[in-house]
Amino acid sequence: MAPKPKYSKTQSFDETISTILPSYSMYTSTIGMNINVPEDNDDDLPPPHYQCNNSEWSASSESTNVHEIGSSAASTTPTSLEEAQSRRVDSDSSTTTVDNIPLIVADENANLMETILDNVHRLPNMTFEKQEISKAVELKVFYTKDIGEVGKSPELIDPSIYEYKQGNLLNGYIIIKNTSNRPIPFDMFYLLFEGNFMVANERMPNELEPVKIRRFLEMFDFYGSWNEAHINRLVTETASPYLCEYGNTVDPLDGTYLYFGPKKEILPNRVYKRFFSFKIPNNLLDSECNEHNLSRHVELPPTIGLSRWEVAHYPERNLNKIKDFSIMNTSMGFGVMARFIGRKSTWEVDFGKIVTPKHKDNAKLVNSKGDEYIILKELTNYIRVIPTTNIPTENERLMKLVENRLLYDNLVKRVKDKIDIGNQLEKALQSKTIPDLSPDLTQEEIEAAKMSQSYQHADSIRDIKSSMRKLEYYEVHIQLVKRSITGHKNSGVLQVKTPKQEYRVKYIPPCRFREDSIKELEKTWKFDVPIDLTTIFPSNDKMNAPPTIKTIDAELVVHTMRSMNAPIALEFNHDLVYNKYPNNSKRDVDLDTFSNNVVRPFRNYSTELYHLTQRLGLQNFRIEKQLVDDLKSICKIEEKSNNLVIGDVLVDNEKFNYKKNGIKWTMANNAATSSINLNVNLGDLSLKGVPISTAMGPSYDRFNLVPDFQSCFMTRSYHLKLTFELSNGECARIKVPVIIEKA
Repeated sequence: MAPKPKYSKTQSFDETISTILPSYSMYTSTIGMNINVPEDNDDDLPPPHYQCNNSEWSASSESTNVHEIGSSAASTTPTSLEEAQSRRVDSDSSTTTVDNIPLIVADENANLMETILDNVHRLPNMTFEKQEISKAVELKVFYTKDIGEVGKSPELIDPSIYEYKQGNLLNGYIIIKNTSNRPIPFDMFYLLFEGNFMVANERMPNELEPVKIRRFLEMFDFYGSWNEAHINRLVTETASPYLCEYGNTVDPLDGTYLYFGPKKEILPNRVYKRFFSFKIPNNLLDSECNEHNLSRHVELPPTIGLSRWEVAHYPERNLNKIKDFSIMNTSMGFGVMARFIGRKSTWEVDFGKIVTPKHKDNAKLVNSKGDEYIILKELTNYIRVIPTTNIPTENERLMKLVENRLLYDNLVKRVKDKIDIGNQLEKALQSKTIPDLSPDLTQEEIEAAKMSQSYQHADSIRDIKSSMRKLEYYEVHIQLVKRSITGHKNSGVLQVKTPKQEYRVKYIPPCRFREDSIKELEKTWKFDVPIDLTTIFPSNDKMNAPPTIKTIDAELVVHTMRSMNAPIALEFNHDLVYNKYPNNSKRDVDLDTFSNNVVRPFRNYSTELYHLTQRLGLQNFRIEKQLVDDLKSICKIEEKSNNLVIGDVLVDNEKFNYKKNGIKWTMANNAATSSINLNVNLGDLSLKGVPISTAMGPSYDRFNLVPDFQSCFMTRSYHLKLTFELSNGECARIKVPVIIEKA
């Protein structure tokens, strides 16, 4: 295989590019305000209505009451708690319908651009439609090694064979061609570097329209997008932004036209070129986690999964799909995107009736004249982004653990306090000792509760930090019982423990993305886990004999979660989730899971709150919408766990055989103790129940373990599950955190 050319990592980016790449909010408040407005004006038109969804759209139609969150039983009440709360909070907004079709009506003189961009994933998309006008516009996105310049021959690169990270440059250009013999007008054309969380419809494999899409990153290229002003892209350019002559400016290299012209139209039989340059940011904007302000949620997530949009544009990439254990039909993706948006009526004049694909929520975005906006054509050329890991200091790591626990405990306290208030209120109403609470009093109670729960005394924080420092081991205990024809006899307790630490493993990219040697990275995939075993015997037992450990198994658990609705309200760490469940000694049933330890308790709280609202009525017992959303985000988390078996776990560098070289116990003071090292090799992983051969190579050539991350709608984490099976069939399980990090 020939070596790949290095893509550009030049440091002269800021010295070459003179423009800023702003967010949409900056664009819509400046140049984006200008858009084609119908010349005639009708003063009798009703005022428009607005609907904004904060760059997020979900097509799932589901009830969102608290009872559904906390219980599998469907609510039969006509009005759910959340619906009632929403009507109270959002009573100022409304929507227009025509023939039962919801219309999003935008004001051309105010925020039409912003409304379109906020609802862009609800617009009908003609990209893959077999109609004349959609086929007439051809788009191609090319990446180049260096910053593109007029008259300079570019060196093209294939983005599908590179892994990018923060600070890497994305240079290239868009080629646009109108193959028809008529001009094609448009209202918007923009170039973005975009990041999306996307979930496809699992029930309809051929459907391209996602059931959930959340845009978490957007960088706008002023120069590449259409705007009224001329942008001097390079520092060497000096043209006036107000007096620019569009004319027939072409690139002498290939004869492509560099500007659309002032009329916002793609002229027939012309090829246009628009350059772009982006620098991958270090982090997301803080506004991406406005609801909870969680620091890990604004870190750049890695590429994971493969979206149907990417496969539709580039079918060959599905053949080389990376096995990264993403949830089916779920992806986090990045790419440079070009998109044309316009009014359907202007295209029907020249191209005849346009039949748009039906959208799931059947909504239409129109202007005050009723002109519907649709996406004429779009194309994203995707890249793979694996950001470097922000490795915290020990104090930073400890502070993050404290913060996670405080936020978790605070949410539990908010819910329990609300349940207590409801129970007290129910008793008071039954005895008729107090009148119904007024809405004002309820709001005051809500605000007071939120304030008291948002602040913690310094003493309590110190207490938590102190207690966390004392928790030096992950440990589990098993009651040892001897069974005989005369009954059961208590023969002691087995304790298994390991020092509390994170095992940090370096990320290894898939084969086709490797540019350097991975020898140093491979070394971190082998490590030792020290285990201390202690058997404490009953004081009156004269036949002291430690238990026989028959097998020792190790599995790497790949845990992935997603939220289809509300953003996840918490950051999770290993200590918050695992090693919590007592009596977890059955061989084939592991009860110490995220679902049992986290989701189930919150569902119980949610069910209890729902029943209180049913008994008390919403006029007496109100729950703030944020608390409902936070509960929902935890209760409705969807998760997937892949258990990868680690072959031939060594004990003190020897293959374990309980008959030949079993555990060597030391007897003293009515107890037996032993210390061993488990030698773990993550390069020898296989899917549970799927045999492998040595010819298949190490696991990092077969699987890809992306660095663990947490975001508002998707997370990935890893842990090592160690299982010690006793001769009587019972087992001790202990779980330790594994961190996959990119240096």
